[in-house]
Amino acid sequence: MIVILTGAPGAGKGTQADLLAEREGFKKISTGDALRKQIREGTEIGNKAKSIMAEGKLVPDDVLLGILKAELDAARGFPILLDGYPRNVAQAKALQELVGKEGVRGAVHLEVDPNALVQRISGRRTCVNCGASYHVTTSPPKKDGICDRCGSGVIQRPDDTEEKVKVRLGVYESETRPVLDFYKNLGLYHRVDGNGTTESVYKALAAQLRSLA
Repeated sequence: MIVILTGAPGAGKGTQADLLAEREGFKKISTGDALRKQIREGTEIGNKAKSIMAEGKLVPDDVLLGILKAELDAARGFPILLDGYPRNVAQAKALQELVGKEGVRGAVHLEVDPNALVQRISGRRTCVNCGASYHVTTSPPKKDGICDRCGSGVIQRPDDTEEKVKVRLGVYESETRPVLDFYKNLGLYHRVDGNGTTESVYKALAAQLRSLA
C-alpha cells in the first residue's frame, strides 16, 4: 500500500516519516532524497535531472514522476510512505494514474498551527561543519553559537528567517493545500494533529496508518 504524508514546511514530516519507517516497517520515499540518489547513481533519469538543474531550472513534474516510478519499482513488496509528494494537484493526478485506484490507501495531513510553524523554522540552527541541528528555544547548543558535536559555528540558514518562512508557507497554501481537497474528494484524506510532542504525534500517526492497512 501507499500512504502519503503531507503537511506544511516545519510540520515534522521528515522526522515522523523516519520514525514510521524504523518502527512500523514502511519504506520511506522522499522525492528530494530519491532525486539525489538517482543523480548519484548516474541513472538515465538522474542524468536528465542533473542537466536540468545545472541550467538553474526546477526539475519538471514529468521527470520527478519518472524518478518516483523508479523508487516505487525498487520498493515493491513494502508498504510505502511518500514524504512530501505530491506537492500540487497535477502531481497528485499523475500519481493516481501511475499507481491506479487502489494504489494510494490514504493521504495523512500533519496539521500544525501556522504561528507554531514560523517559530519552529525560524528558530532552527545548523552546524556549518557536521550539519547537527538545534533550536534556539527547545534544543539550543550548550554554548551559544557553537556546535556541541564538533565545536564549529552554528548558523541560521538563509531560508529559515521569519520573512522567508512566511513566504514558503504562502507558497504551500497556494500550491499544496489544494492537494488536500483532491484527496478529500477521493475519500482518502485523514488529519492528524501535529502540535504535540514528537512521540505523541508519532503515536497518533502510527494509529492512523494502522487503520489504513
